[in-house]
Amino acid sequence: MKKKSEKKTGNKLIIISAIIIALVLAIGAMLIYLPFTHKNESIRADILKERDKNLLIGKIKALSKYIKIYDKKIPDAEGVSWLLSEISNMASKEHIEVTSIKPGNPENYGLYAKLSVIVDVASTYNQLGKLIAEIESSEKFLKVESINMKRMDIDEKFEKDSGKFKAFDIKANIVISTVVSKK
Repeated sequence: MKKKSEKKTGNKLIIISAIIIALVLAIGAMLIYLPFTHKNESIRADILKERDKNLLIGKIKALSKYIKIYDKKIPDAEGVSWLLSEISNMASKEHIEVTSIKPGNPENYGLYAKLSVIVDVASTYNQLGKLIAEIESSEKFLKVESINMKRMDIDEKFEKDSGKFKAFDIKANIVISTVVSKK
């Protein structure tokens, strides 16, 4: 009988030891492993946030390169006289007669201002087309806002025998604008 009771005690001891080991493992897992899993999730979230920040920083750097390029195209606030001179030079290069040129009303946009000029010219269609192409492809931001043109022979003041202009030459009224920096 003693052997049976020793066997039962040995079995009980093994069962109790197994239960204690299982409890220690369960408590260890709860106290050690679970906090690390939450920490890993937190670290993963931080990594994703940092990656998003880095992507955003990269986009900002790329945009700042474009801004630098466009900033060179925006003239400093030299006044409307710069624009008047620029348009006069372009017209003379194309051998276009400028009958009048006058500044438009400037518009304020915070750090920038929109300047415009109103130009009346007499030319051929071809010359006018070249002038418009030169204005629109200028190194600085210049924009043709509007063009109103009329054939010269339709005008009642046209003199056929003047020799200066041909019947199919045109008179045009052009509004040209630019944006300047006020810095």
